Amino acid sequence: MPIPVPQSRHMVETSENLVRVTLPSKKNIVHILWFGLWFFFWGYMVYGFIYIGIAVNKSIEIGKNSTPPIQPGGMFFYLSLCFSLFFLALLALGAFGIYRVLWLFTGKEVIEATPQRFTITQQISRWKKLKEYASESVNDLRPNTQPLSSLFFPGKRVKKFMGGAGMIAFDYGARTYSFGQDVDEAEAKQIILALKEGLIQQKAG
Repeated sequence: MPIPVPQSRHMVETSENLVRVTLPSKKNIVHILWFGLWFFFWGYMVYGFIYIGIAVNKSIEIGKNSTPPIQPGGMFFYLSLCFSLFFLALLALGAFGIYRVLWLFTGKEVIEATPQRFTITQQISRWKKLKEYASESVNDLRPNTQPLSSLFFPGKRVKKFMGGAGMIAFDYGARTYSFGQDVDEAEAKQIILALKEGLIQQKAG
């Protein structure tokens, strides 16, 4: 029995002056479970920091009300500063995690090509992040076949996890940009073909 043919996630809309490709985020059960576990440990750490902060504050109040009053020393100031900075970093990680979960469930990329502009929009519900390029300077749309990472240089894998890398690349002047998160190479080729055909029709018109 043949293996069922996987269906594409993207949708293509074409008109006389516009090619639009909509690519919903990939619903990956492994990522969902991982983020659920991550949020559990993150919440536990936040609770622990808040509990410690309350306990330390109570200790300071007790010290001030004692006879004679006990004032915290200079070392305590530096410890409090480090504690505050670490707690702020922990909150920033939580905000990033919330962003990635929202992207996982409601995010999508919208790529539009017209004779004048080439736009890539990352959208989560009503929030949008748009990047616009001049169409005449967009060259060499291709699958991004560079390895994501190596054992000692995991930067590209981290970039992908943070939503900054894609499976489709193009040259724009002296730089290379990418889009198409969590897309297999086969689907990336389908998207590229749709965009190229639309651009050819636009130039021909």
